[in-house]
Amino acid sequence: MEIIKKTMKRFLRSFLSGFCFATFGIGGIITGTLLVPPILIFCSKSNQKRVLSATIHYLWKGFVGLMCGLKLIDVKIKKHEEFRQFRGKIIVANHPSLIDVVILVSKIPRSICVVKGDLFKNIFIKALIRRVYLSNTMIPDDFIKCASSDLDSGYNIIVFPEGTRTQRGKPVHFHRGFAYLQMYSKHDIQPIHIQNVPHILGKGSKWWDVGDKTSVYTLKMLPKIGFDKRFTNMDRKNAISITETTKKSLFSA
Repeated sequence: MEIIKKTMKRFLRSFLSGFCFATFGIGGIITGTLLVPPILIFCSKSNQKRVLSATIHYLWKGFVGLMCGLKLIDVKIKKHEEFRQFRGKIIVANHPSLIDVVILVSKIPRSICVVKGDLFKNIFIKALIRRVYLSNTMIPDDFIKCASSDLDSGYNIIVFPEGTRTQRGKPVHFHRGFAYLQMYSKHDIQPIHIQNVPHILGKGSKWWDVGDKTSVYTLKMLPKIGFDKRFTNMDRKNAISITETTKKSLFSA
């Protein structure tokens, strides 16, 4: 009997997860079709990014709220108000699950995320993100200049330097783009460690498989890594040093 109950509970949670992701996709299409065009028409070019970034923040906040309300996940944050006050930070996070970016953007206003280039072709969200977010396939010099300008304007740049979801039990490799961005922009790196227990939506997992228990996401703000004046030259050695310092901070949390 206990096995039957557990199986039924898992089936119900999978159905609810499918409902949430369907809502996310349909909501993205509707918003991109009905809301984005008026923003582009009636907002000045200087305000379009601000309005679109805020739109994504509140939409994804609603999605996370839906998943929490259905007890699929829960989100725990220490110093929640400090998350809301971030300005001009290079947010560097580990990447345990599929929805990490959605959770971070929902909790940190004025965010611009570095995402996979494939997402700019995604029918559900491309209309929203392509005018705000940065592709990880950009020419490095263009990325650094665009991201630095956004940081100077008070936006936070969210980076997952692994480039993909963390593969548990395997060595972690960081791309160094965020390190070059710090050397160029001189803005602080703010590491944020993400943990979800029980672990769901990891690399190789099905998007609908959320287990049979509420997965608790804990977001931990680690000590910031300020710009080091010794790293004025944007060379490989300095980038490696910044990258290793950040990796050590994230994975010793």
